[in-house]
Amino acid sequence: MVILGISAEHNSAACLMIDGKIVGAIQEERLTKIKNQCAFPLLAITKIIDYHLGGDTSKIDRVVFGQTKSDPYYSCIDRYSSYTIKDHIKEMNELWYPYFYKGKKDFISYWHKMFLTGTRGNLNHNYDFSFLKKKISYAEKIDYFSNVERLRVAKKKIPHITKIRNIDHHTCHAYYAAYGGELDNEKLFNTLILTADAWGDFKNWSVSIVEKNGKLKRLAAGNEFIVARIYKFCTLILGMKPNEHEYKVMGLSGFSISSKYIREIEDIFFEILDFKNGKFISKKPLKDSYFDLKTRLEGMRFDNISSALQNWTSRMITRWAEFWIKKTKKKGIAFAGGLSMNIKANGDLLNSKYVKWLSVPPSGGDESLCIGACYYERINHGVKNNHKVFAMKNPYLGETPNESTENYYKRLSGTGYSKSDFKIIKNFDNKKVATLLAKDKIIARCVGKAEFGARALGNRSILANPKNYKNIELINRLIKNRDFWMPFTPSINTEHINKLIINKKNISSPYMTIGFESTKFAQENISATLHMADLSARPQFVKKSYNPEYWDLINEFYKITKIPCLLNTSLNLHGDPMNYSISDCIRTLALSSLDFLLLPSETLILKRKAFNIIKSLL
Repeated sequence: MVILGISAEHNSAACLMIDGKIVGAIQEERLTKIKNQCAFPLLAITKIIDYHLGGDTSKIDRVVFGQTKSDPYYSCIDRYSSYTIKDHIKEMNELWYPYFYKGKKDFISYWHKMFLTGTRGNLNHNYDFSFLKKKISYAEKIDYFSNVERLRVAKKKIPHITKIRNIDHHTCHAYYAAYGGELDNEKLFNTLILTADAWGDFKNWSVSIVEKNGKLKRLAAGNEFIVARIYKFCTLILGMKPNEHEYKVMGLSGFSISSKYIREIEDIFFEILDFKNGKFISKKPLKDSYFDLKTRLEGMRFDNISSALQNWTSRMITRWAEFWIKKTKKKGIAFAGGLSMNIKANGDLLNSKYVKWLSVPPSGGDESLCIGACYYERINHGVKNNHKVFAMKNPYLGETPNESTENYYKRLSGTGYSKSDFKIIKNFDNKKVATLLAKDKIIARCVGKAEFGARALGNRSILANPKNYKNIELINRLIKNRDFWMPFTPSINTEHINKLIINKKNISSPYMTIGFESTKFAQENISATLHMADLSARPQFVKKSYNPEYWDLINEFYKITKIPCLLNTSLNLHGDPMNYSISDCIRTLALSSLDFLLLPSETLILKRKAFNIIKSLL
């Protein structure tokens, strides 16, 4: 059975499951080049059908959408990609303040006017939004979009399809949590499945367990767990972009040491929401999530706010999880949903004495709804009693670079560079690459299948020597225009994890989804990858079986330096999606201070002006 999964929400994506195995998954942003693209992911769908089915849509048996109710105004208006911080604040003042404080309850007219005028129109949405001009209610517009228009577009692409299903948002997150990671059967049935996010299908949390037939049994769910929503609006209050820059607030949280003031702010958050005796409670509920929250935080320092917010988030997640793990008598936890992207909170959850193991699959935001939907469909509605599925494990689900040499340079327009500014060198093996890295040269890598999700895992990465602290400034200032306080990732070969990472419960963390404390050896040898304030790490454990070429590169670097680790960050420019194709990467090379790009088949492309650097290696 072949199932096509579709995420049509924030950071839209598509995936393909063949006989219970996820064989491909791509985010639409990688192809439209619009970060956090919200759309019917037509380009991603076409790519995976061409790559895995030879373009034959007739081989698809089912289509599943990872959400039952979708708001059309979140698709026709670009509220994720080009919406600026000022746009968000303007919306707060012009729409939500009158709504909450002046009794003006018609909030749809604000977005409808934007739709009619084309203001902040969403490019590449792939829908027919003419129905929005009809004089029907907001609820009817949501129903029409969710149950008619989305399905119409799917049938247009795959004309023969008759079985299309919309699947509940948190059900998709839960199935992704259970089957999107590395849990074997023994652990799976002893694992508590948790989901939490800002909102999806009228809920923001769920708790489930796995039954013997592999189906998930939901124990509880609700809409009271507003931690992700509070985190989102604190991000805006701190002058950063909501739905995108929450990770920056998390990174900032490690700097403050003003415990007195942090506790005062924590008390404010706990008055808004606490969890006791299995229930969410609120002593002083918020009237709204922006203005009221901003007033309560007035006069508090930005660093203390971020620290208190992160501490509160970790404790709320841990209290909630501990209650349910004790109630169900499970031993471990699998966690997905937008809140599972908080690496620091995941590390704190793992430290709970009640949690024996923690599985956080790669990229648990809405982009992964398509994968969870496929697992749900296969397990609950498989054909001929065949419901077997395979854990996803490997997040390398995109394409292997396969462009012709002439197409390498097709995105150079406007960069000031042309084909003649680059040189291609063959037979540049991992030993030579490792030698460059050991000499503190920064190298981009576009090799193997592209990673699915928000985090670069070696195949679309910028790599550097993790010991040289100056590499942080070089990458931040000259390449990525990145905030100075954000840590990079240590990609560490699994055989050497204990040398660098304090991993008391000996868990596997191959997706950069859990925070850990570092060892003394790490602090002396990979300081450029550690959080500069608290010396924590958000590591990628590199398994040879998952990515042998990347593992080999790290191993060659280890042979030279005795450090089994590389500094890793995503290959893109600030504000761009992660690069996908070779032409994307060469554009990044042109627009940054990068000189070297490693390609498949031991091929190195470099700026001609940098050729003298590598002459001795040829």
